[in-house]
Amino acid sequence: MAQINSTQITPTRVPLTDPQTGMISREWYRFFLNLFTLVGSGSNEISLEEIQYGPPAIPADVYTVDPNAPGNGPTDSPILSQITEMEKQIQGLQELPESLCAETSAEMEKQIQGLQSVTQPQLGTLSAVNQDFVQYLGFDTAPPWMGTKGGQFWYDSTTGQLNIQQGANVTQQIGEETFTYVRASDAITEGQIVARTGTDGTSGYVKAAPAPIGTTDPDLILGIATENIAKNSYGRITWFGVVHGLSTSPGFADGDDLFYDPTVVGGYTKTKPSAPNIKMQIGTIIKAAGGTNGSIQVKLGSSSALGGTDSNVQFGTLANGDLIQYNSAAQYWTNVTPSSVIAGAGGAPVTKTANFTVANGETWIINNKSGSSCTVTLPTASTNVGRTLYFQNYQAQTLVSASSNVVPIADGAAGTAILAAVAGDTCTLVSDGTNWIMMQYVPNNVLLLE
Repeated sequence: MAQINSTQITPTRVPLTDPQTGMISREWYRFFLNLFTLVGSGSNEISLEEIQYGPPAIPADVYTVDPNAPGNGPTDSPILSQITEMEKQIQGLQELPESLCAETSAEMEKQIQGLQSVTQPQLGTLSAVNQDFVQYLGFDTAPPWMGTKGGQFWYDSTTGQLNIQQGANVTQQIGEETFTYVRASDAITEGQIVARTGTDGTSGYVKAAPAPIGTTDPDLILGIATENIAKNSYGRITWFGVVHGLSTSPGFADGDDLFYDPTVVGGYTKTKPSAPNIKMQIGTIIKAAGGTNGSIQVKLGSSSALGGTDSNVQFGTLANGDLIQYNSAAQYWTNVTPSSVIAGAGGAPVTKTANFTVANGETWIINNKSGSSCTVTLPTASTNVGRTLYFQNYQAQTLVSASSNVVPIADGAAGTAILAAVAGDTCTLVSDGTNWIMMQYVPNNVLLLE
């Protein structure tokens, strides 16, 4: 058996580690060396039944965590490794006679408590502890640091939600809130309705500002600001979810539906706007309260101007009094003049003294061109179904169509003839969607009997 290096039990006043070197102190090293000798210096000359010097081995992937230290997580730092080793030593000492180890164990417990009070370095990622196939993660229901620092991922036991802390001002409830990240082209206040003002190619984000008075395009509305955003700074706009910390009184009550207010920059109203303002629903008042105690459930509704997003509506330039007519050939609705669909409309007669094109609103037309035949360009028949045109000659000159789109009164193939070279002749043309049909022809030299 190896010779025993007799030493006394190290007094409690001697620290386990040398404060200057950070290594185990000389006194404690001699104490543990003596214990090592007693158990056979690794040769097992003394059986484990007589002296058991340590606990079962601890797997390498087991880590000690101090949950009360801000920013802590599992780590294999030198300090924790030291604590783990000391805990093994204490368990080994407890197998010795009480008279030999009671004082030593107590002192080592104090040392461990001191080491546990030291802030540990952050781990960084779960992969650092080789836990790539974790079955689940368990969260403290009330971590002391929750809701104070950006980048934190935590569980709120009050609402039963997992949250992401996105800076000091914004907490996202995962699955219940969706943001748009924007650059403010003008200063934005939390709770304002925000509209898109452009794009920022450098940053890759859209530009936004409080919705201006008289917005006409509902597609520009992004949602409600969930934080204050200084001009040219970046922040988040909620387009679905709850915005807290707002003043929603007076004037509002729980359950009020909110709309874009066309009279207030970035404002909302519980009164549905009247045309021509957009009727854009923004959300609902969840809690009507003053100060910072109110909240709004944001859910953008649909709003559209006729012809804006409708796939079967195609408008040209709109004029006062225009009507909407379905074009079966084109398969969409379009705007037309009343005279194109109402027989007998068209106002006062108009006189033409040269070749001409029938304009919108013209119905009664007098041909007064002298010296040669007069050519008229008739309206497109396909977009003027049912329109009626009346023609009369003042001169003994023919009136012809610029295209072969006039069906004669006696039927037959469409041609160009409208009026013969006789002063006083009249006729009536009506569009059938393909051609202009001559419904009536009255020669001036024919005696009409009643």
